[in-house]
Amino acid sequence: MGRVQPISWYVEDNHLEFHILDVGEGLMTLIIFPDNKVMLFDCNVTDDNEEKILVYLDNIIPEVYNIEKEEFEKPIDIFVNSHRDEDHYRGLKKIHEMFPIKSIWDSGQSGATTASTSYQYYMRLRRILKEKDPKNLFVPTPSNISMGSFGGVNIYCLAAEGDFIKSFINEGLYRAEVRIQHTNSMVLMLEYKGRKLLMTGDSDWKSWKEKIVPNFNQGDFLKSEILIASHHGSRSFFTDEENDEIDEEANPDTTFIDSIKLISPSVTLISCGKYDTAHHPNKKALKLYNEYTSNEQIYTTNLKGNLVGFIDEWGHYSVIPSRFMVSSNTVSHIGFNIKCKQIRNGLESIVESGDRVSTDCNLKFSIETYGGIIEPIKDISVRWEVSNGGKLDHHDHQEIYYKNKDETGGLFSFSRELVYKGTHLLRCKVFNKKKGYSVTKIFSIEAI
Repeated sequence: MGRVQPISWYVEDNHLEFHILDVGEGLMTLIIFPDNKVMLFDCNVTDDNEEKILVYLDNIIPEVYNIEKEEFEKPIDIFVNSHRDEDHYRGLKKIHEMFPIKSIWDSGQSGATTASTSYQYYMRLRRILKEKDPKNLFVPTPSNISMGSFGGVNIYCLAAEGDFIKSFINEGLYRAEVRIQHTNSMVLMLEYKGRKLLMTGDSDWKSWKEKIVPNFNQGDFLKSEILIASHHGSRSFFTDEENDEIDEEANPDTTFIDSIKLISPSVTLISCGKYDTAHHPNKKALKLYNEYTSNEQIYTTNLKGNLVGFIDEWGHYSVIPSRFMVSSNTVSHIGFNIKCKQIRNGLESIVESGDRVSTDCNLKFSIETYGGIIEPIKDISVRWEVSNGGKLDHHDHQEIYYKNKDETGGLFSFSRELVYKGTHLLRCKVFNKKKGYSVTKIFSIEAI
């Protein structure tokens, strides 16, 4: 299967690929291993997002031939349920019907939403797969020894079911069940070519303070380049949700922030809905993520949409919004091209998309239109957006940002100094409100 945009701008084969889907107040991460095995970490398919999610997955899941059925299919080899809250397995039936699930990894912790149809379906599927082959159901045991490897990617379980019930015995029953779910949420680390992707589910401060850090704080084991933040950016990752503040001095027994210091990510990704829905990400938690993430590179699905990332066979990595792809809703003779010039020591030269360009120069971009796409001019909007994919000594530069409205140069131009080594993408979208035209082009620079 050929790689689709935006991944194809960076890599061809032999890479770990992941997609954090924009599913509102829930979590859904699809992982494609270098050997094309597919893992889905949690699921939150709703009536509102069903169509776009199924179309998105259909475009990226590799197709394989099923010898028994004598037909091609797009299977999910492993569904990982971090814990049995509904926003982590909702809509699994719709997924399984289109992308057959072959096995399940489960935290082992009983659910708190057992009356829901989604829960009942999940448990039924779990039972059916186990009856077909006991190996189809796996409850990982936390260990610093890899559980296995797919295409050279080592998989570690840092947390799963544990006996924390006694800690909550004096609490109200519902509150205890919810907290046990989060304390016993599965946490997986994927390591490839010396880089790490950390998937934390809804794990809470208690899990990290009493289980994960004591068991795994050896050397830089917990250090991870890419962090998928816990519980939609909730403060529960740092403190008990009964606490109004994340304050170690005021609440020393129920607050723990060493976790984020040890992870020290280059990029933090948060799956969340609109802030008004559940106040995620929590503002005080976000402040801590900003403090301990390189260059404050915190990206949410609410603001960035679907997020795509990879680690390649040389240890390069990046995260890009899925909208960084060429698209057009009109005919081929209506559109534009992105032009680029580099200015170095006062001299100008033409740069083509995909060219290798030395750093420490200035790049000036403009668009060349055709077919009347910008007529009438008063109805035109243009968005310029950058996604940096730093490499080598600049690997922690993974900035994603729009051109500032206050920048000079006008609507149809964009300029930047080329500073960081890596693969950098410039996205330009032109929208004609009167005629309904929408065209997006991508310009790629390999900075050396």
